[in-house]
Amino acid sequence: MFFLVIFFSYLVLFFLSYFWVDLNLTLTSWAPANQVLAWARNLGYFNRPLSSGLYLVVVLLLVLVQIYLLFSNRFQKTPLKKLLLLAGGVVLVASFAYPFLSHDLFSYLFDAKIIWHYQQNPYQYSPDHFAPDPWLRFMHWTHRTCSYGPVWLGYTLIPAVFSFGRFVINFYGLKLFNGLVFFLSGWLLLKITKNNRQVFAYWFFNPFLLIELLVNAHNDLLMIGLFFLALFCYQNRGKTLGLVVFLSSVAVKFISGLAWPLLLFRRRHFWATLFAAFALVGFAWQINRFQPWYFTWIYLALPLIPMTNFSWLVVFVFQALLLIFKYQPFLATGSWETTAHPLFFQVLLTALGLFFLTHLPVFRRLVSKFFHLPLEG
Repeated sequence: MFFLVIFFSYLVLFFLSYFWVDLNLTLTSWAPANQVLAWARNLGYFNRPLSSGLYLVVVLLLVLVQIYLLFSNRFQKTPLKKLLLLAGGVVLVASFAYPFLSHDLFSYLFDAKIIWHYQQNPYQYSPDHFAPDPWLRFMHWTHRTCSYGPVWLGYTLIPAVFSFGRFVINFYGLKLFNGLVFFLSGWLLLKITKNNRQVFAYWFFNPFLLIELLVNAHNDLLMIGLFFLALFCYQNRGKTLGLVVFLSSVAVKFISGLAWPLLLFRRRHFWATLFAAFALVGFAWQINRFQPWYFTWIYLALPLIPMTNFSWLVVFVFQALLLIFKYQPFLATGSWETTAHPLFFQVLLTALGLFFLTHLPVFRRLVSKFFHLPLEG
């Protein structure tokens, strides 16, 4: 019964996402579906107190479910196949949700279109060079050229080629590809962590990751998934193959290149902890450039750190704060100006970075010596 609650909670998120379909975008020509979408958009855009309140309720429900699962022994009692089946259902639902908090997916689709349709180089031509194109009606940031690696472009070309020029097929095709990558990434984590059931709490049923990587469809997912594959190959299939896959991850977004010690050095938990801590401090230092989905980069390292349930709870609460304070004000007002909270998140990111450092015995010894405290553990 409880697992049905999980599935239907994400089903509610799926329906809620269509409240904010871009007003210039037509997803279907079927009249009954358009009537439902028109009603949903009217509620999302023109009754913002209600729609943003519904978003807040759904997010809080999903976070509470995640925290309950973290401390529950349900994962230990439930067969792995049943958990994976439920995870597959949740991933599928999230994949079909509309990216209501980001327009990046449309940029990804257009970069691929520049190649397959216009036969030009997206690193040299921005979307606004193709002004008559009807896709520009619902795109943002049309002035920028492609800023991602060639592996990402190749990935986006796969659903584009098989869409036969149909936007909706291309749109949902890429989202379904992302769903497959997300599910396989979780499966790889299970293999890397020797079937640690915590993977279901921090990956498969993590509302922050599901919203940012599947609903909003940020391409950080492919970078992270390829990094997990590189770890798995390096451990089980040979170091050369692992290095090739790792370079493929870097060729999606370069940020995974900073995680090379996690792959090449022993004591991965040590390097993973340093990566997480310094990344968080870096976010705090560059707080005006920090975007919520940047926090997904920490998941390059988190699965490799031996973390207690309390440590995961701290991470989950911070993720909830990102989903609430970064997005709920935007949905309530239609403006990003009220979503920064720079000092608030600067303090939290710095504190979280120092919190991760406490997972290192050498850091605990230094703190104990400096403050003349008895060393525990």
